[in-house]
Amino acid sequence: MTRSHFDELKDRMTARDEAVLRDAEKFRLVTTRHIQRLHFDPTHLTPLAAARACNRMLARLRDAGVLRALRRRIGGARAGSAGFVWYLGPAGERLLRAWDPLAPSGRRNFREPSRHFVEHTLTVTELGVQTIEASRRSDLDIVHLLAEPASWQQSLTVHGTVAWLKPDLLLITTSADYEEHRFVEADLATEHLPVIMRQCAAYQSYRATGRYQAAHGLFPAVLWVTPSPARARAIKAGIAAAAGLDADLFSVCTAAEYTQVITGRVGGT
Repeated sequence: MTRSHFDELKDRMTARDEAVLRDAEKFRLVTTRHIQRLHFDPTHLTPLAAARACNRMLARLRDAGVLRALRRRIGGARAGSAGFVWYLGPAGERLLRAWDPLAPSGRRNFREPSRHFVEHTLTVTELGVQTIEASRRSDLDIVHLLAEPASWQQSLTVHGTVAWLKPDLLLITTSADYEEHRFVEADLATEHLPVIMRQCAAYQSYRATGRYQAAHGLFPAVLWVTPSPARARAIKAGIAAAAGLDADLFSVCTAAEYTQVITGRVGGT
């Protein structure tokens, strides 16, 4: 794309176009339905009108190379345009760098991701979208909602090497003048419980460094979000039985309970 063509494209971008691109960058993968819920449902009278407007915008951004869709669709080919999974295209990345000159530059190499990566990433995106929707209908205010890799936390080991903690989400919210920090882990019930316990131990080790507390004055609660009550019970039991784990640091809820937990209507256990 020539400089003049890029400048013309940039001039055509609307505020909503920019917001969609920023969400695609934040979450890495978003479905058509996610984009509709975030950017069209609140401003259209009916879901059908919102879906039509959303599809027109996505087709325009796809044709311009701003967004691209994975070959694999959610729900298969019969799902139609609603099944597309979107990510930033080359023109989209170039636009974001133009809007944020201090942001890191350079194209990311893209390969069609594995099914597991897509499922996990979209699960995290869904939690992020639910958080935003909850803030619209409650007194929950979002201070920060960071997904990977922006959510990652760096520290040093006792040997002086760099260690990374990689939460799926870092969520900072306020409600009734109370600020709450959470690390959110989206569990698909595909990992064995010992793997989950090792991740819990990693959180506890990171807390012991004091790095987050030095910057924020507190350490986030760790919330595991599971697909079923049975899986939630298994993780709770594993945390309670694990030697050396501080059970008070962790809570577990099902995906169906997630918005109630973050808005304070029910507590994760």
